[in-house]
Amino acid sequence: MDVVQDWAGHFLGGNHAAYSSYIYQFYSILNTLKSWLLPLIDQVVRKPDLATIALVLIIVLVSLKIVNMLVQTVFFWFRLAKTVLFWGGLAALGLWMWGRGPAGMVEDVQYWQGTWRSEYAHEKEAVARLAKQGAEYGRQQARQGGWF
Repeated sequence: MDVVQDWAGHFLGGNHAAYSSYIYQFYSILNTLKSWLLPLIDQVVRKPDLATIALVLIIVLVSLKIVNMLVQTVFFWFRLAKTVLFWGGLAALGLWMWGRGPAGMVEDVQYWQGTWRSEYAHEKEAVARLAKQGAEYGRQQARQGGWF
């Protein structure tokens, strides 16, 4: 608390006249909140009667409502991103078909399908070759007495 008071004294001094009114207002609001909340917290800690339990319950419900609002905000942005991607993709598909025409679009799809099939076959052969090499290496290690 001493550090805060030192900085507040520094800012409330004559050096920073442009910000001093804002800092003074913030500091006074902070002191007002402290003077209201500390007796309330002290009362809840010392004698938890029905009113204080109700107050704690209200605070918990309000905090849960705030968390729910945050979750709904995140859901909204994910739904918005999904919707924008869907409609953007649909617009891109439409522009592609409009630019190339149905026959050109079919040609493009056939070209990419052939390219992907040849790449898949090449990678499948490479994986089979590596698996065969690994099996041969394992057999050599077993004949020599193990892995270590």
